[in-house]
Amino acid sequence: MKLISFLSVSLIMASCSGDPDAWNDERKQIVKDKCDSEMFDCDCYLKTTMESFPKAQEYNKTLENESANQKKVDAYWDKIYEGCVAD
Repeated sequence: MKLISFLSVSLIMASCSGDPDAWNDERKQIVKDKCDSEMFDCDCYLKTTMESFPKAQEYNKTLENESANQKKVDAYWDKIYEGCVAD
């Protein structure tokens, strides 16, 4: 399920015009829209995502193939759970 969500985000982000590595407003909003606001602080979620993946396409490529990038994906989710869980 998580993989399907990331693939959807990836496809949408890939279709956005402009620099594919830039975190433009549309790409940022796509990530925030995928955030579960009952579980996470979505501003923190976005900030952590952008820090973990400075290039938007790196985010896409890493999460499209979680199994090949398991360490990086796990480190990303560890940061999300350590710093962004809603109170």
